[in-house]
Amino acid sequence: MTITPERRETEIVFFDAGETLVHPEPSFPQLFARVCASRGLEVDLSHLPKATRRLMAGVEERQKKGYTFTNDEHESRRFWLDFYSRLVRELGCGEVDGSLPQELYHTFSDPANYALYHDVPETLSSLREQGYRLGIISNFEAWLQDLLDLLNVSRHFEVVVISGREKYEKPHPEIYSTALRRAGVPPRHALHVGDSPLSDYQGPSETGMRAVLIDRWNRFPDFDGSRVRDLRELPGLLARGDI
Repeated sequence: MTITPERRETEIVFFDAGETLVHPEPSFPQLFARVCASRGLEVDLSHLPKATRRLMAGVEERQKKGYTFTNDEHESRRFWLDFYSRLVRELGCGEVDGSLPQELYHTFSDPANYALYHDVPETLSSLREQGYRLGIISNFEAWLQDLLDLLNVSRHFEVVVISGREKYEKPHPEIYSTALRRAGVPPRHALHVGDSPLSDYQGPSETGMRAVLIDRWNRFPDFDGSRVRDLRELPGLLARGDI
């Protein structure tokens, strides 16, 4: 039986995009290693996840204070070239030819190199069948919309707030408020799901939304908030009123 919005707390479920709904195909480490190998560089992929998260944690703290890079094409390119240069150095490759960060930038800016996670199609269909509205709040360049179209999932989302088209990026409170205004719902009737404890849990929670962390690889074992390992857990949790 479909539950009507009047009989439940959650009316709309917002999703992050990168590393929540979509991922580099076959994976970020594999694509990263492939590009490096084309230049004769071997990288220790065991250090890549921690190095990436460490660099992005610093970016998220700056974003909370209003720093943005996705909403300007030139700033985005400058940011990612610097990010990939630093990441390669952190992995022990030393100084590298400037063309390597450029190749990494082009690789990870190509929609053809992305795919949906395996649990996404079933989850989106199930939530819509249960009567939930769906939306996206994502720190991503404007080409995310093209990617969603390419992956044939745009039709699921009523409200799409992409930082590349806005003034703010998560975890700045204004980007969540923008999504709520466009959805026409108060914060308590919205749930946000994403892979970052700061941008996808703390940020929306401080705005008054409820939130769930998707942690497929148990990267945050000490996290004490609502967490799932597979997005297909969401419909059941919502139906039981557990989130």
